[in-house]
Amino acid sequence: MATDIARYNGIYGDHKARISHDYLQSQLIVPRQRVTDWGLKPHLHENLFQLFFLEAGRAAFEATELVELRTPCLVIIPANTVHGFTFSPQVKGRTLTLSEALLDTILQATPGVLVEINALHILSEFTSEVSFADLSALEQQIHEEINSELPGKQLALNGYFKLLFVKIFRLLHHHRGQGESPNRALHYFREFQKAIERTAPFEKKISDFAQELKITPVHLNRICQAVKGKTAQQIVQAHTIRRAHNYLLYTSLSVAEIAYELQFVDPGYFTRFFRKQTGLAPGAYRAKAYRSDSAGKVVKAGQIES
Repeated sequence: MATDIARYNGIYGDHKARISHDYLQSQLIVPRQRVTDWGLKPHLHENLFQLFFLEAGRAAFEATELVELRTPCLVIIPANTVHGFTFSPQVKGRTLTLSEALLDTILQATPGVLVEINALHILSEFTSEVSFADLSALEQQIHEEINSELPGKQLALNGYFKLLFVKIFRLLHHHRGQGESPNRALHYFREFQKAIERTAPFEKKISDFAQELKITPVHLNRICQAVKGKTAQQIVQAHTIRRAHNYLLYTSLSVAEIAYELQFVDPGYFTRFFRKQTGLAPGAYRAKAYRSDSAGKVVKAGQIES
């Protein structure tokens, strides 16, 4: 694998995109009028989770090695995973791309599903309960809902996403087999999430959270890395940013009022923290989200309830 791997903030080829918590894209892979194969060179997306629904045609997937794909198949690619594709001109399918933060929001109440889904998988064997047609139809419904302005849009997207992910989870469970013991790490991770929700930002150190769980900070960090690929501190920070995002987009509170709602010691500290994590000051982040929303380019993650 080449060491100089292309990194894209947005979809393949997009170097300039700034990914918000609510980034969501659905695209069609269409047959091409050409005689040679084409594809996507090995690359990665640091904050994007992707699903490739390949319905027909020849395709190969490159990660740690080159794998010939048998269509129809579903390829699940977590964030920060180097990957590439080669497609025949006749390939047909769809891609669904969403920010890691949006995936977290949808599945935050079900960490067991999240940890199963958020890993590299190539699924080409389906069941009578979960067929490729079922999964593809749900992706099509999500695509249509993204591009609609129908009443109850966010509720519909919430339902479609959860149904899609639970079907994939069941398919993964079917392939894994029965009888595995519950993952103790997921129990600790969920309890850590609950503790974060009850705590003001920076009120506790990671060692305090670990002590409450009766494990060491090193153990807590290992659990977080295994479940989410992030440190415990990064998960605390992401939770704070997600709450700030919801206040900024779905309330009329001022930046100063939001800072105090989140129990920061002062608005300046909140602004510095937010800018460091997102690259934008809170006011600029709010303004950018409103501009994007008016252009119909984003789906607000904060309205997809867990």
